[in-house]
Amino acid sequence: MSDIVTCPLCGAKNRVRTGMRGVPLCGRCKKPLPLPGDAGVRVLTTDGFESAIALNPKPVLVDFWASWCQPCRVMAGNLERFAAKRDDVTVAKVDIDAEPGLASQYQIFGVPTLVLFVKGREVHRVSGAVGETQLQKEFSPWLEKK
Repeated sequence: MSDIVTCPLCGAKNRVRTGMRGVPLCGRCKKPLPLPGDAGVRVLTTDGFESAIALNPKPVLVDFWASWCQPCRVMAGNLERFAAKRDDVTVAKVDIDAEPGLASQYQIFGVPTLVLFVKGREVHRVSGAVGETQLQKEFSPWLEKK
């Protein structure tokens, strides 16, 4: 399965595979593309993190997590359901063990930590596992702004 994503810089249309890791690059100008607007949860790495949050036209909710963390596993299911219900936000994950530089840069001291970015800027953060209802309450003020 794939999506067609238009490059915001050069206007070229690019076919981007659904479920791919990281951030796709434009075939014409080789600049990072915004993440396609699917309901899945994306995996981000250091290489494309900044462009993924800055170039995405929708807010990006990033889950900083670790594989050894039991609350992170619980949170993963809640996030997937949240992402499936909301098409106005892109949900992404960063494994802090695989990407310690990002964890340090964004001062992640505990996991899970959810950070909402709007136009590349951090606007809200929640630490600890929360349920689906709490996710809606925490992030709705920023997601419903137009």
